[in-house]
This record gives sequence, structure tokens and C-alpha cells, in this order.
Amino acid sequence: MGSCLEIRNKRVTLKSLRSWIDINHGINRNLRSAESNALSKHISNGHATILHICICPCGVPGGDEVNDFVYSLDMKVLFESIGVLVHYNFSLPYYLTKTSEINSIALLTGLFPISMGGYYYIGRAWKKLEVYLDRTGVGFIDELNYVKPIRETLIRRITAKQRYDVIHLNSKEDLSQLSGVKIPKLFVLHGSPDYAEKQICKMLGDIYSKVDAFVAVSRHAAYMLREKCGFEPTHVIHHGVDVELFNPLSYAKDHARAMLGLPQDKRVILWNARLSPEKRLETLIYALPKVVKEVKDVVAMVKTRAVVKDYEAKIRSIVRKLSLGAYVIFVKGWTPLVKMPMYYRASDLYINTSVTEAFGSLTMLEAMACGTPTIANNASSNPEALGDGGLLYDKDDSSDLAEKILKILTDERLSMLLSYKASRRVLEELTLQKVSEKYVKLYNSLVHEGIS
Repeated sequence: MGSCLEIRNKRVTLKSLRSWIDINHGINRNLRSAESNALSKHISNGHATILHICICPCGVPGGDEVNDFVYSLDMKVLFESIGVLVHYNFSLPYYLTKTSEINSIALLTGLFPISMGGYYYIGRAWKKLEVYLDRTGVGFIDELNYVKPIRETLIRRITAKQRYDVIHLNSKEDLSQLSGVKIPKLFVLHGSPDYAEKQICKMLGDIYSKVDAFVAVSRHAAYMLREKCGFEPTHVIHHGVDVELFNPLSYAKDHARAMLGLPQDKRVILWNARLSPEKRLETLIYALPKVVKEVKDVVAMVKTRAVVKDYEAKIRSIVRKLSLGAYVIFVKGWTPLVKMPMYYRASDLYINTSVTEAFGSLTMLEAMACGTPTIANNASSNPEALGDGGLLYDKDDSSDLAEKILKILTDERLSMLLSYKASRRVLEELTLQKVSEKYVKLYNSLVHEGIS
């Protein structure tokens, strides 16, 4: 007669677990069917962490039942990147690999996102991050006719070669090809359907019908989905920030300014986003005359990357018309993520003027993490992301924005308080460590629910 088997906090293969089961004869029959299927289906191509299992074999008092059974899968995840969101495309997978539940992540990405900061995280997790180049990351090249078949072939080979526990999707590009693959799939909506038309809602509804979980990155986006498109996401998981990179101690202000060639004797207002109409940069430009009238030593740094040319021409025209040439600096071009903390630490104030955002914009969260006092447009998901970490101005109201800017620039005590509140807001609720734990919890639920 065997004795009761009890295992705690063991990382095991199915083979080793079966050997324990064989020694304690009869235990096979005592595993509940769902749990037995879970072991057969998921541990067979990797490892699992047995947190606690206590089973008594036949012939032992109480041996006809499982006393306790708690395990954690070491999952393999297929992760599709989106655009050049380095913080999401690489920082999040990196933090996911640091959890005990993730065995490895296969990352579908492009060369350009890697060059914009992905290399930093790939180098830090090269044993657990498997990179597959399925695009260049440059829009006009990836849209060429011959690129799509190459991408489809690569994905087909990857899914045939390796068994994944979860597929993490961030766009509709690969969904049609992967919808037939019998692996739990989740989709993350990187945006808020504030102005969604029927065609957009139809596309999102189609995605919703083909995945096992649909994630919005803000409660606001979830609300707009319900109001505009008639359905709700299954989960809300906020974006997060790598606070190892983005924090108040990353750079001293004078050092950051010296590195960037910025004046040491000016108050620097930072605006950092894609230069396009929905970002509403003109709100800040129209606010500046009132600001410079009160505080002469001010300069607004417009840090931008992707540009809508007509909109850029409009902004530059407004700057000339208001005679603000001496007060506005345009910094155009892509900057690797690892260098961005310099811009935030060099600044006295960060402004988010956008009228629609998934979750307040990642750049705003980065600025807050660095302890940069922040002001945001009272629109879309901005209030939800900002929390108590900054000030809101009335939607698209340049006069109110000017008042909020002056309030911070002329009150050092308030500036210090907002700096503290901004970094605390991120540190307490929006770190990538916390976000990754939420995704792991979702992965686990999908894997368990997918067992039949």
C-alpha cells in the first residue's frame, strides 16, 4: 500500500510527475478529469509548477479523493506586436518572462520597433524572448503585395513548429490566419472608439466574435465600446510603465538638459506625441501668449515623430502668426525608448492636449513616472489615466490650459507636490510588473477555461 503523496512548490515535467504517480500506485484514477486533462494537454511540452498537490492512492484511508490540487503552468505565449509601441511590444513581454508562470514568449515584430528600443529588452531576456521578424515595421514597405504572403508563411511555420498555450493579439492583421488555430486567443484594443463609425464597430465586433478574451486598456474605452458598438470587453487592463527606466532618479535635470542641448535658464514645457489633428497641439500654442506674458523664461518643446504634413503646416503657421518663434522648439524624429527619460527629466512640465486616447497616452504615463508635473486635456481616457497625478484643463480650452500652466510654473511648492503625485500614481498602480501579473492571470484563466 502506498502513502499519501504531497508535493509543494515543485517545478516538474509531466514525465517526472507521472513517475511520482506510478510510485504511488492508483493515484491516476484519483485525479479529477479536468485536472488530468490539464496535465496531459499543457505540461506535455514544457514544465509546470506544482504549488500544492496532496493525493492519497487506493487502499489508503480517504484515498478515493484528491485532497488538494493547485498548479501553475509555465506557459508559452505567441505575442503579436503593434506599431512602434516599444513599451507595450517589448517592455511588457520582458516583464511577463520575469513571472514564474511564463516559460517563453515568441514575439512577432519588425526591425524598426527593435531599433527604437526593442533591442534593450531582447538583450535582457534573450533566453525567454524568441524574436520572429514578420515585418519591417515601416508602413509603406509592409503594405507591399509580396510582404503579406511571407508573413503568412512565417506564422504558419511558427504555429506548426511549436505548441503555444495562449496567443496574444494586438491587431486584426494576423487574426484571420490564426482564428482556426485551437489555442486560446486574446485581443487588446489600443484605442478608444470615441468617434467610431459603423464600419469600425463592425470590424471590432468581428474580432470580438473570434477571440476568447477582448481587452480594453481603460474603463473609458470599455464604456465607449458599449455606447458606440453595443458590446463590452471581457477585461480592462491598463497600460503600464517600466519604472526601472522611467523614474525621478533616471537623470538630474541639468545633466539631461546638457545632453539634449537645452537651455539651463529656461522653464521647459514638453509636448510629446504624433503630430496629427486629434492630438490638438494648437490648444497649447494658443495658450502660450498668455503664459509668456507672465513668465518670460519659457520654452515649449514639441517632440514629435510621425507627422501629418498638412497639420504640421497649420501648427507652424499659428506659431508664426502669434510671433512665438522664440518660445517654441520643434524636435522631430524617432528616439529610442531608452533615451526618452532624458526629455522628461529635462522638462518642468508635461502637457497632453489629445482629444482621444486609449489610456491617456503612454508618453504621458512615462512623463508621470519620471516625476514631471503633468497637465492633461479633460477628454477621453485622460482623466482616468492621470488620476490624482496631475491637473486637468477644460476640454480644448486654451485659456484654462494657460492658467493651469502658470499655476504650476509660479508655485514651486505645487510643482514639487505634483511631481511626487505623478510618480506615486504610476508606482502604485501602473508599473509593468503589476500589469504583467494581470495578463498572466488572464492567460491562466483562458488556459483553464479552454480545458474540456
